[in-house]
Amino acid sequence: MAGTIRIEVYRVILGIALLYALFNFKVIIPRADMVDVLLIALVALSFASFWHNHGLQKALESTGLYALETLGAFYLARMYVITPARFFQVNQILIIGITLLVGFTIYEAFTHHRILHQWAEIITGKTALDYRLYTEDYLRGPIMRATSVFIHPLLFGTLAASLFPFAFLLVIRTFRPAYIFNLFALIVSMILTMSSAPLLSIIFHGATAVLVRFWHGARQFWVASFLGFMAFAMLVNAFSNRGFFGILISYLTFNPNTGYFRMLQWQYTLDDDIPENLILGIAHHDWTRPYWMEWMGNSIDSFWLLLALQHGIFAALVLLIACFYAVFNILNQVHLHDDSSRWMVTAWILSFMSMILIGFTVDYFGTLQPIMFFMLGAISWARFYRSWNSDHPTENLASPVIPANNDVKTSNNLQD
Repeated sequence: MAGTIRIEVYRVILGIALLYALFNFKVIIPRADMVDVLLIALVALSFASFWHNHGLQKALESTGLYALETLGAFYLARMYVITPARFFQVNQILIIGITLLVGFTIYEAFTHHRILHQWAEIITGKTALDYRLYTEDYLRGPIMRATSVFIHPLLFGTLAASLFPFAFLLVIRTFRPAYIFNLFALIVSMILTMSSAPLLSIIFHGATAVLVRFWHGARQFWVASFLGFMAFAMLVNAFSNRGFFGILISYLTFNPNTGYFRMLQWQYTLDDDIPENLILGIAHHDWTRPYWMEWMGNSIDSFWLLLALQHGIFAALVLLIACFYAVFNILNQVHLHDDSSRWMVTAWILSFMSMILIGFTVDYFGTLQPIMFFMLGAISWARFYRSWNSDHPTENLASPVIPANNDVKTSNNLQD
């Protein structure tokens, strides 16, 4: 502990990355775009929110931590994942890590013994998991919702689902036993978390894949479809007492009770706290709810709702615009990539788009928040790969790791 801030290894790494980015801003600025500006604005809004609600000292502490998990993670990816080969390696490391732990995941799910966390507690002397994760609340029939090395099944399932497009497209591209087994391990892990988030992610992956496939030749159709969807949502919101999001959130879960609680969270925050604290939010204050809901706890099961609640509606809009800008900016360039890198760009779009949408139904707490911002920064190479490759013509970074049909291909050409 340092003051009221808990020091963890990943935060130290993110802090070093953020300091390195600050000291090397002359390298970062030429490649900055609207996403950089909007993320800095997000941190500034969070500082104003913390200062307004808790005073200057708390604002400095909390904003510093928030900056680590947002800008730190974003620039760690921006500075490291600068080629398709790096992107490939980062994804493979994460996928192989889950694959190596799949045996423990299966054991945990069917024996109800969280063995990896037990070992961690023996080594560190600290309890990492909430006691409720050992209770019947996390049983689904004969299966206990698996956590692996994470503090909650939701984190585990969401990360595995975010890696699924990459693993799936890699198998389609290069049909190798090792890649097939990795994909199988991801699927098993997602199933054993018994969470709705991975299933919804797969559904969103499929829908986004259609968007990617036909975007370049039918943009007007997709824009019209989006506007039609928004009109439909507004119509439902006008004539339903639960509202569009209330209906959506209540059904996007395996557990009816969870769906009901999430609907109540949206209802009471949108009716009370957010309208009353529209600009600067409530920061770390508790949200308003009837006395009979106090037993439910103060957590909010939506990343976007929590952001608007804590730091104001503009903070949520700023980040949402940054995320969609990043996705559609890359989407407009997919057709420029040759086959050896196009599949990775597509995998990122599928993964990150689903993470944006899933954020309406779950909260990205713990290490999942910096993972999201790392993902946001991990695709910048797709915008600059042509110029990077021309600057380093003798280096062939893609070919050692991205073979297709036993033929090594390079990514030296992006056709306009």
